[in-house]
Amino acid sequence: MSIFDKIKEIRKSKGITLKEMSKRTGISVNYLSQIERGVSNPSIGIIKKISNVLDVPIMGLNNQSSNANTNEAFRQDPKVTVVRKNMRKMLVFPKSKLKQYLLTPDLQRKLEVLLGEVDPGEEHEEEWYSHEGEEFGFVIEGRYEVTVEDKVYILEEGDSIYFPSNLPHKMKGIGNKTCKTIWVITPPSF
Repeated sequence: MSIFDKIKEIRKSKGITLKEMSKRTGISVNYLSQIERGVSNPSIGIIKKISNVLDVPIMGLNNQSSNANTNEAFRQDPKVTVVRKNMRKMLVFPKSKLKQYLLTPDLQRKLEVLLGEVDPGEEHEEEWYSHEGEEFGFVIEGRYEVTVEDKVYILEEGDSIYFPSNLPHKMKGIGNKTCKTIWVITPPSF
């Protein structure tokens, strides 16, 4: 099941009409319909607005984050959890080369850690995005452009950035190779 099918399934199971979803997200009914049919490729900011209305984390919209595999991967000491590389939850946006991997076991903790991979010129956020909490980003390789409010920050390998998440922000890979980043977000918002 695609992320778009999952959005439609959850919306219908909660009895939310497209018109109501439109009113609560500020996204047109037509665009929401296109998203659910997989015709349009929404930004993470748009998916976040939809997931907020559906009251599910973005990772909860991803079919790969099923609890059946999750429970098996994390059955260990109750105080210590290891997330195996092959068992990471991954969020992939169709028609986009951006990938986000959840490095923490789930979104029920006080923070989330994401490994991001984005190709040069690929926008992480096409539009401004803000949410509750704090963010810390670290560039493992490549170059990354982070815009917070009206200021642009160019991050190189080894650079990091911190900011309150309620400040409008957007990001994109720059340069000529894939950029890999680590993001720590509290409280979990994906």
